Amino acid sequence: MDIYIKSSEAITAQDTFNKTDIFSDTVLHEDNYYKCVSPEFREYIDAKLLRRMSKILKISLTTAVSCLNKANVLQPDAIIVGTGLGCVEDTAKFLIQIAENNEQLLNPTPFIQSTHNTISGQLALLIKCKNYNLTFTQKALSYETALIDALMFLKDNKDVNVLVGGTDEINEEVYELLKNADCEKNNRQKTKFGEGATFFVLSNCKTDDYKVRLKDVLIMNSINRIDDLNEKINELLKKNNLSLNDIDFIVSGSDNSENDNIYDEFYKQFADSSIVKYKHLIGEYDTASGFGMFLANNIIENNKIPEPLIHINKNKNKYQRGIAFNFTKNKDCSVLLMEKC
Repeated sequence: MDIYIKSSEAITAQDTFNKTDIFSDTVLHEDNYYKCVSPEFREYIDAKLLRRMSKILKISLTTAVSCLNKANVLQPDAIIVGTGLGCVEDTAKFLIQIAENNEQLLNPTPFIQSTHNTISGQLALLIKCKNYNLTFTQKALSYETALIDALMFLKDNKDVNVLVGGTDEINEEVYELLKNADCEKNNRQKTKFGEGATFFVLSNCKTDDYKVRLKDVLIMNSINRIDDLNEKINELLKKNNLSLNDIDFIVSGSDNSENDNIYDEFYKQFADSSIVKYKHLIGEYDTASGFGMFLANNIIENNKIPEPLIHINKNKNKYQRGIAFNFTKNKDCSVLLMEKC
């Protein structure tokens, strides 16, 4: 069964929100990590509610509401969210209060909003949706796990719309913890840490308005040999009646770390495909691969690769099929296969 992308939206460290021609201009960041470029939240969320919302709630709910508006969907049949670290700003606030107040007279709001499923719960409250609601946290595969659950829901139900997304935030406290734990050093990571929110409305009901469909999703753990990865890729393409030459572009999740040898070997299979990179402009975070899917969708919709993202250019006239490939932490690997309707 085909799964169609009805709409998509993203808030990142670049000006990608509510834009068609993304990366026409790039934002330079001089901080230790990439911070989101924030839109006007009050256009999507009541100002009275905004006062109590942390950054991740603001960017997630704004992205989700805009995505629903674009799809002309008031009530999705399911809300499914993936997040690696969840609401770290509220978690940090609560822990700091515990230390500073000697575990007394604590504000309950940061604790209530510190759980991972706060995002999907607050979204359901905002749009008054009482349907299926689930949050997944699986480190670097958090978004992909949420996406697979969305696909299962779509295959089990007829004529439904699913809101699915991935979101993560970073602040100074979390950055210092990552730095002190030598996360950058251990991964030999040159790309800065970042944050962002990406949402999609997926549907199993075909209309002439849809431009892109999600053909397949593949998740792999603990890739020890590039030959194992190549074998799985060929199986995926064969399953969908495609060959390596049918793939017009690869959206690469390379973070310029020691993992790049895997990416370089992966590219060799697709000698005729253009290679696109994005994490050098939005940063690395657990659900950044969701933006990889957003980017692939944008490339197919507009038949154009944004200039700042081109790593290898094959100067193709048409971009009808693409793969969003992500490999992190020497084990977590995902492949999203997409094509023009």
